[in-house]
Amino acid sequence: MSESPQTTPRTDGVRPPEPSAPPILGHALSYARDPLGFVDQAVADHGPIVSFTIPRQDGVLLADPDAIHHVLTGNAANYRKGDFQRQELEGLLGDGLLINEGDDWKSTRSAIQPAFNPGQIADYASTMVDCTERHITDWQAGDTVDITSATSEITLTVLGEILFDTDFRDATAVRNAARAVSDRFTPDSRVPIHVPDWVPLPRNRRYRQAIERLDEFVTDLLAERRDNPTDGTDLLSVLLAADLDNREIRDHLVTFLLAGHETTALAITYTLHCLTTHPEEQATVADEVTALDGQPKMGDSLPRTDRAIREAMRLYPPVHLVMREAIDDDIVEGYRIPAGTLVICSQWATHRRPDLYDDPEVFRPSRWETGDRPEYAYFPFGGGPRICIGRRLALLETRLVLARLLQQFRFEPVTDELNLAASMTLAPTNPVTMTLATRRDRKGET
Repeated sequence: MSESPQTTPRTDGVRPPEPSAPPILGHALSYARDPLGFVDQAVADHGPIVSFTIPRQDGVLLADPDAIHHVLTGNAANYRKGDFQRQELEGLLGDGLLINEGDDWKSTRSAIQPAFNPGQIADYASTMVDCTERHITDWQAGDTVDITSATSEITLTVLGEILFDTDFRDATAVRNAARAVSDRFTPDSRVPIHVPDWVPLPRNRRYRQAIERLDEFVTDLLAERRDNPTDGTDLLSVLLAADLDNREIRDHLVTFLLAGHETTALAITYTLHCLTTHPEEQATVADEVTALDGQPKMGDSLPRTDRAIREAMRLYPPVHLVMREAIDDDIVEGYRIPAGTLVICSQWATHRRPDLYDDPEVFRPSRWETGDRPEYAYFPFGGGPRICIGRRLALLETRLVLARLLQQFRFEPVTDELNLAASMTLAPTNPVTMTLATRRDRKGET
């Protein structure tokens, strides 16, 4: 990838530079053909603040930490989730926490927050390790494992137990819905504009059917808990105790079911992929986790593991962009952002800027031994008031699951190169497979 300019000439009130594009469709077709390639090229050619156009809306792509800070934190009140996200996601998430706004969002976030407080998260640690242990009981040296699928099943099981106090090991409706959603929102060069869910395309039909099954699953889950109430502090108990109707609870449950397990599964998958393709780094992390006294725990000091996770999420951020829409006109780093502009804060592009990271496409965990970068040079969980509510939970789970896997096995790559789809998340298009090998010193046994 060519180096992006470190600075862009800026004059107050001008429109950011823009790649050439045909009329009507604007950049929609170029983005649909290769979303990540489009972003890379736009930033390389025009700098870290770039205009783009799509049908019926102008947009600005940000890969500048100061500009992103302004949008997500400094002037966050001027940037809402916006019509584009609501149009795309309302049929799936309703008025869930991810897309609701204003006072509704504030009251919901306040009600849900206790389920994600540090003290509550600490209680989840042993469950995370236990779920991992149950899943890998039958794994043997020499097996070839689809890590994409395995981590998804582990994180879904964890999610069920800690947030819903329910066994999700057979929750095929959730897994099928996650796949259908990913397919539905993956850009398609054949249809580079928004197509409503009711249009009878094959992937739309699969999507609608999967969401119907998911709704049935959630309805049954709600009915079961209402018939057998508990005094728990899990998310479902918190939602049921709040002044919410069934539809509102459904929207929040679906949001966490889909977003809460896939992003964490991807973080584990990408970290394992980076470690298998860099065996010396895998050995470094394995030495650290096998030196623990028994299974990994929340309070364990695992700096090498943490750096590997951080570096993998820099290279492959499961959430690769954050969308906002300007409410009023604004000036961002000298550029004019009119009201109604779609603003995309790109983790993918920012995390790979060569002026922020030496050799940005190289997996190098040691770069995190020191930290001298702007705040938003790295923002895998977004930022500002709407930073991911489950970020601490996700990082703890990634850390503990990864540590337990590496205590038990050495992983050897079958999939050398990742083919990525920039959908709602940044996900591999094909299974990421690995071969298991026994560690010489398998510690962490109970």
